[in-house]
Amino acid sequence: MSIEVRLLGPVELRGESGPARPGPAKQRAVLAVLALDANRPVPLNRFTELLWAGRPPASAVANIRNHIAALRRTVGGRIVSQHGAYQLNLAPHELDVTEFHRLAERGRAALAAGDPARAEPDLAAALRRWRGPAGQGLPRGAALDVLLAGLETARLRVVEDLAEARLRLGYTGELVPGLRDHLTAHPLRERAWSQLMLALYRAGDLGAALTAYRQAQAILHAQLGVDPGGELAGLHVAMLERAAWLEAPARRPAPGPRPAGVEVPRELPPDPVFLTGHTAELAAVLAAARPGPEELAPAAVVVHGPSGAGKTALVTRAGHRLADAFPDGQVFAVAGPEIAAADLLARVLRALGVPATEVPAPPDERLGRYRSLLATRRVLIVVDGAADAGQIRPLIPAAPGSALLVTSRRPLPMPENPPHVALPAPAPLTGRVGPRCR
Repeated sequence: MSIEVRLLGPVELRGESGPARPGPAKQRAVLAVLALDANRPVPLNRFTELLWAGRPPASAVANIRNHIAALRRTVGGRIVSQHGAYQLNLAPHELDVTEFHRLAERGRAALAAGDPARAEPDLAAALRRWRGPAGQGLPRGAALDVLLAGLETARLRVVEDLAEARLRLGYTGELVPGLRDHLTAHPLRERAWSQLMLALYRAGDLGAALTAYRQAQAILHAQLGVDPGGELAGLHVAMLERAAWLEAPARRPAPGPRPAGVEVPRELPPDPVFLTGHTAELAAVLAAARPGPEELAPAAVVVHGPSGAGKTALVTRAGHRLADAFPDGQVFAVAGPEIAAADLLARVLRALGVPATEVPAPPDERLGRYRSLLATRRVLIVVDGAADAGQIRPLIPAAPGSALLVTSRRPLPMPENPPHVALPAPAPLTGRVGPRCR
C-alpha cells in the first residue's frame, strides 16, 4: 500500500484512499517521531524522552502503544515492532522531510559546482514542500521541539541558498522584499543581510545597501553584543570602495518573441461557475504552481481523487487564477489509459504552434522539441485524467518558468516528487429525489 507522511507544516497522514485522520495531538507527535527516524527502530525510551518534558507519566508506555495501534489502522504493516521498539518503513518519496533534504542537497551541490541555473529549480522545489512551521499543532515543550527546530534551521539555509543562486543569475531588486521578510522573522542571519545588501547595491541603491549594513550592525550589537562578522564587514568595505566584483552578472536573456503567425494557446475550459468547497485544496494548488515575484522555477502539481471528486473543476479554476502568470499560453489536454505518452506530447507540441507535419516521430526528439519551446516561454500545461506517472513525466517542465497541473484518480509517484493535492470522495446524496439512473 502507498502512504504519505507530511511533517513540514501541520502533521498529515495519507493512505491509499486519501487523507487519513492522524488522531489527537499526542498521536500525531508519535507519528512524527516514527517518521523522523523512518526505517530505523525507535525504542520506547526514545519516545518518552522526545514526547514528555521532565519525568513521563506512569501511563506513558501504554499511551504510546495505544497511539501506535491506532496509527496501524491506517498504515497497516508499515509499522513493525521489535524488542521494545517500533519502526515505520517509508520509501523516500513517502516522507516530505526526505524529499526536502534530497532536493536541497542536490540544489546545494549544483550551487557549489558553479551552476546556479541548475540549482535554482531544485532549491525552489525544496521550499515548496513546506506548508507552515514543521510539526505545526503538535504539543510543545518536549525534546521533539529540538528536532523540529533543526528542520526549520535547514529551511532557513535553503531560503538563503536560493537567494544566492538567484543573485548569481543576475536577479537584483526583485529579491529585496523576500529578503526583508526573511530578516524580519530572523534578524540575526548575517548571510541574509549580505544578500540584501548585494541585491540593493546591484539594483543601484547604494544608500539603502549601506543603511541595511547599519541595521544589521545595530541588531547584532543589541541582541548578541557582537559586531558583524568578516564577510558582512568586508562587503560593507567593498561597497564603500565600489569594488568591481560587486557588479551583477549578466541576467539570463528574456524570453524571445513568438514566431509570427503562431497563436498563444488559450485552451482552458470555462471557469466553473458553481464550484464550491475545496478552498484549502485550491489554495494548495495555487501556492505550488504560481511563481512568486520573478520566480522562474518549474512546477508540477498532481490533483488526485476518486471519480466525481471535482478534480477537473478544481484545476480549471486554478488555471484561470494562474493564467496571468503564464502569458505564453495555457494548454489543456485530455489524457486517459489509451493515450501513450508520446501521443500526449505530440498533442501539446501542436498546441504550442508546431505544425502536425513537423512534430518529430521519435519520442526523444519530441521531448527535446518540447523542452526547447518551454525554455523561452512561460506556459501552463493542464493534463486531465492521467493514467500513470510515465504518461506525464515527459511534460514536467525542465526549464524554469512553466508549470504542469495534472489530475488523476490516484497518486502518481515519480522521482521528481511533485506535490500532490488529494480530493475526498463526494458526499453521498441523502434521500431519494427521483428514479435511480444507471
